[in-house]
Amino acid sequence: MALTLFKSRSPFEGLTTWYDDFEKFFDESFTRENLSSTWYPAVDIEHREKEYVLKADLPGVKKEDIKVTVENGYLTLKGERKSEQKENKNNYHRIERTYGNFQRSFKIPEGLTEKEIKAKYHDGVLELTLPTPKAEEPKSIKVKVE
Repeated sequence: MALTLFKSRSPFEGLTTWYDDFEKFFDESFTRENLSSTWYPAVDIEHREKEYVLKADLPGVKKEDIKVTVENGYLTLKGERKSEQKENKNNYHRIERTYGNFQRSFKIPEGLTEKEIKAKYHDGVLELTLPTPKAEEPKSIKVKVE
């Protein structure tokens, strides 16, 4: 029979750590389905010759649950992905899809109005097209020498 040196302050220290990990697992895995949270859709921004194209992944979001606004030089996407919970209680083992409100804001060029922005929504992807602002001509100022 071999003897093992036990270097813990308490013989129950390992057990309490295991219990904390076990409890954390259940908190994260099984209570998420009842929580509404904030999530952030993935966005790609592409600069083409005459326009910017912004594509946002919004799978499972209905068109009427998306709001696009332009205010104070910022383009803002807001909306909500609603949970698919039904009356029949499913026995979920893992919930990874996030539900709840989302909001993303992007700085846009000065002078751009909402009338110049085109929006399409197809297969869970919101595509916004914004014209590239016209380059301003440099202004010269005559300096008088006295």
